Amino acid sequence: RYGIIGCGGIARGFHLRDMTAIAEVELIACADIHVEKAKAMAEEYKAKAYYEDYHQLLARDDIDAVIVCTWHETHAAIGADVLKAGKHVLVQKPMTISIEDANKLVDAAVEGRKRGLKTYCFPYNWSPPYEKALELIKNGDLGKICQGRCRVAHGGPGRQSWFYNPEIAKVGASFDMGVYSVSAITGLMGPAISAVGLVKSLEPGVRIDDNAIVQLEFASGAIGSAETSWTQQAAQEGTAIYGTKGTVYLGWAGHGILVHLNDQRDKGWHTPELPPGMPNAPHRHFVQCILEELPPQGTPEHGRLVVEILLAEHESEKTGKRVQLKTTFDWR
Repeated sequence: RYGIIGCGGIARGFHLRDMTAIAEVELIACADIHVEKAKAMAEEYKAKAYYEDYHQLLARDDIDAVIVCTWHETHAAIGADVLKAGKHVLVQKPMTISIEDANKLVDAAVEGRKRGLKTYCFPYNWSPPYEKALELIKNGDLGKICQGRCRVAHGGPGRQSWFYNPEIAKVGASFDMGVYSVSAITGLMGPAISAVGLVKSLEPGVRIDDNAIVQLEFASGAIGSAETSWTQQAAQEGTAIYGTKGTVYLGWAGHGILVHLNDQRDKGWHTPELPPGMPNAPHRHFVQCILEELPPQGTPEHGRLVVEILLAEHESEKTGKRVQLKTTFDWR
């Protein structure tokens, strides 16, 4: 039994769409500062209640888990409140836009784990191709990893959206879509120790960043880059990891995989046998973690590193200097 805080487009078009396809769940209540949105969602999805103040939702004893999909800067603080109320939480990306709030959510998650509570933070990297790529890296099949790159981009969320309003969103494409590329590459290559960024507003009339690139130095000594854009119209994009013994390519969101290994040259570029799994099933994973008491694969510790890198990207753009990173925890 779950509640949802934030009743906008991402709640309706993504979270509720996927959660309603899972037989084991029931929507109990909705909350939004625009109470008419909460009311409309509750009526459409036959929830028991709706609220303007999300604390009233958290006070209900018939809710086991909560999905947080509000504005960027509110995610972590609300997520921490959910955990303090004794409920599992799924936090929409980006986890937050400040290290202070990221630390609060991580601290709340650590305490929550002691009580069996699950804290699950988007982006969701995991899919059979992604897990296979990580296996190849861990097993040394690619040799020494020297370089990696990831690009996740699209044409933007629509100029009339709050995403383009710097007074509300605070940050643009870097945190909206760049969070995917940074999460994907660090999920495969491990902690980064420094970052150099370029963050730009390139489309006429846009007051918030719509293109961004961050170059990373990893604790392993490897280097890499993560790119994003709101001005891209069409492209073939994804993730590539380059090692001394081979290369692996992943499509967008972990869909599809191609591998070229020095000791399997006769195969050329090929798709390896994949581990069992549920492709692109983040909500199913969240529910499974709760029902079967499993650890979520999208951790707040990883989310904190992603936030730190994105903030360093902006800092580097302002100062023109490389930024040293503090988060060194390896979650892999």
